[in-house]
Amino acid sequence: MKSRVEGAPKRTFLDIPNAAGLAGFSVRHFRRIIEDERIRIVQIGRKFFILGADFERWQATKKARAS
Repeated sequence: MKSRVEGAPKRTFLDIPNAAGLAGFSVRHFRRIIEDERIRIVQIGRKFFILGADFERWQATKKARAS
């Protein structure tokens, strides 16, 4: 069995409504943020997702700008 290497990024996907809720924005506003700030999204079938690592990176830059 392969064990996960410490520090390796997890491949979690957040759908747009859940990511918007975590960020504290409406879905419509968060879609605009995705477009304006060019956050990478992945389409799987008919749904769009954000990688968890990209979402965390975006939140870190958002907090850095607020400070």
